[in-house]
Amino acid sequence: MDPKAQKKIDEIMYETNEKISAIVNEIRDIRFSKMDENKKQTKCDNLREEFERVMLEEEKKVEKVMEKYQ
Repeated sequence: MDPKAQKKIDEIMYETNEKISAIVNEIRDIRFSKMDENKKQTKCDNLREEFERVMLEEEKKVEKVMEKYQ
């Protein structure tokens, strides 16, 4: 793999890790909170959707890098 492509993909991975870690930490905080169970479920469902959205966005970024350096 091209070194420039590797560097770009590494940057995307670090960015993704930060975003995903924030979502996971928020879910963990909600799960251990004293919030109403229905409210917990709703908030966690929204965060799971956000997680999925972030992963799809980051996947597209990697695909663009791969296309650019092929």
